[in-house]
Amino acid sequence: MRCARAMARPCEATTTPRRTGTTRKTSSAYVTRETVVVDDARDGDTVSRTLAVMLPKTFPTATSAKRACRRKTIARNGEIVGSGDRVASGDVLEVLTRNVPGRGARGELGLEKERGARKMVVLYEDAHAAIAVKPDDCATIGPGSGGGWSAERMLAISCEVSAADFGVLTKPKPCHRLDEPTGGILVCAKTREGLTTLSSAFASREVKKRYRAILRGRLEKTSGVVDAPVSGRDASTEYAVILTRESERYGTLTLVDFFPRTGRTHQLRRHSVALGAPILGDVRYGRFGKDEAHPDGLFLWAVGVVIPAKWTPWRGEECGDLVIDTDEGEKFARALAECECV
Repeated sequence: MRCARAMARPCEATTTPRRTGTTRKTSSAYVTRETVVVDDARDGDTVSRTLAVMLPKTFPTATSAKRACRRKTIARNGEIVGSGDRVASGDVLEVLTRNVPGRGARGELGLEKERGARKMVVLYEDAHAAIAVKPDDCATIGPGSGGGWSAERMLAISCEVSAADFGVLTKPKPCHRLDEPTGGILVCAKTREGLTTLSSAFASREVKKRYRAILRGRLEKTSGVVDAPVSGRDASTEYAVILTRESERYGTLTLVDFFPRTGRTHQLRRHSVALGAPILGDVRYGRFGKDEAHPDGLFLWAVGVVIPAKWTPWRGEECGDLVIDTDEGEKFARALAECECV
């Protein structure tokens, strides 16, 4: 187990997943090639149709997904399923491939030697999960706007191979997403058990997250709650002011901590605008047009996460909640160093 700046005791325990129904448990002869968490829109649908919709590149038709099911290379929550079996929101579907000796659990041969390869800082790691620092210039999954390496791909060369006896993923899988220009804490899974459990933890909103941001403007209150719908859905964010500075170029700058109660798309960026002080560098939601751009990009960073103990059962109950904190990116200090104290 690796643990750096993590408020978690070095405990680790392996639990055996419960066997349900009559479906067959996946064998250690297979590793996971691809993983997807079923969304609300596919709740109650068949496995084959769900795969065709959510993994269209792998399964361009439902027929191709059915063939994979007949080959017994599709698992739901760690158990082999048939094409006609139904899925529920939150289920984890895996596309399996036979484990090739010498390939390793990451399934990424020679990845570190590729051009542009770079590693992420890993704050915490055990057999089932890892918590790393995502850079603020890459997408969580996929190539993103500028191409290049995603955080998911970096994880494959940043994390240690899982020591779990079963259900090891070919490479660590993010359990949630950070916007491309947002850096900071990213929680990832290394096994099927970790992915199923941690994805459910985020879906249930029981994971507490803390973000740090620099806003352009002064807030009327030093703390409070923003309750403002985002895309027609309820959204709520707590905030607390840390300090205020005056910048010759950007005017009043306010350093704040955000504690989102919900997880809507661009929620913190939109709620900052609702407070009358957009995030520094936010060219999409800021009110200053091209003048909103900053050479260091968006000043929003995920700096803290608390995962309740019940969502990391492999660590053992005696370990308590998993609490991870980290500093904001170096660009924050640079931006504030150019300001005058208020």
